[in-house]
Amino acid sequence: MEKKKTSVLRGILRTAAFALLFAFLFHAVSTVLADKRFRDSMAAFYAEPRNSVEVLLMGSSRVHNGISAAQLEEEFGIRANNFSQDGQVLPVTWYALREALRYQKPKVVVLDVYKVIQDSLIDSPASLHRTTDNMSVGLPRVEMIYDLLPKGERAEFLFNIITYHTRWKELTAVDFAPADVSGKGDEILEGTYQPYEGFAVVPESVTASGAECELRYLDKIVELCEKEGIELLLVSVPFTTAEDDDLSRQEVLNGMAEYAREKGLPYINMMHMTEELGFDFSTDMADMYHLNAEGMRKVTDWLGRYLQQNYGL
Repeated sequence: MEKKKTSVLRGILRTAAFALLFAFLFHAVSTVLADKRFRDSMAAFYAEPRNSVEVLLMGSSRVHNGISAAQLEEEFGIRANNFSQDGQVLPVTWYALREALRYQKPKVVVLDVYKVIQDSLIDSPASLHRTTDNMSVGLPRVEMIYDLLPKGERAEFLFNIITYHTRWKELTAVDFAPADVSGKGDEILEGTYQPYEGFAVVPESVTASGAECELRYLDKIVELCEKEGIELLLVSVPFTTAEDDDLSRQEVLNGMAEYAREKGLPYINMMHMTEELGFDFSTDMADMYHLNAEGMRKVTDWLGRYLQQNYGL
């Protein structure tokens, strides 16, 4: 009888050891094969010492390219991290914030609300991969995948090797090198974009409503920050528009002032602060919607002083 129990126990231990080894190898191979283009920015977040970040920058690529966490720290002594990601709509940001709070307890979350223009749970499968591929394994990641995607589309995000299994042909030294976390999540763009002739900022009084789907998840972000005692600062970084803007971007971002008033939140629409920022659309844009290095510097300089004056940082 004892021999039988010992044999069963050995079998269980062997199975458990095999499962652990398989999981380790599966994770290692998935990590090597994954696309590295967007790895460094989120890796910089996980590299921060626990509970050391005072200001967490969140939102889409307009934060990624528009506000510098590194500059906030270097020039203002504010411990910040840029936990934004390209194409990140507010439903994804909601889960990214929950993930962030597993590791940090920021005093202030600065959230660019630009994506309130877009009525969708995800921007695209590619943009969702940029977030899920680089998140740690945990409940926010799994819940995000199950909440925002239909049943038949979840597998490739739970197991991204499904997407990247053919990348072995493209692997380079970069795929085996550690992530570069020195930029604190920032992505700096060079070059200068010239807006079309006649581009103008729409008056603040001209407004439109944000997408219901985005506002629903923004409500969740507001509630979570209140629950955790975190100050939430809503912003809109400067941008230009096409001559025929079918999404009424400027009008929708103007309309967010009323949302902020209803929620008792500060909202800084930088489209109407160009003189105060020293911002010039003809020199400070990298493309139609994103700031270049100089635009990022100007916006961050103003924001750093605002954070010091209003939050005692």
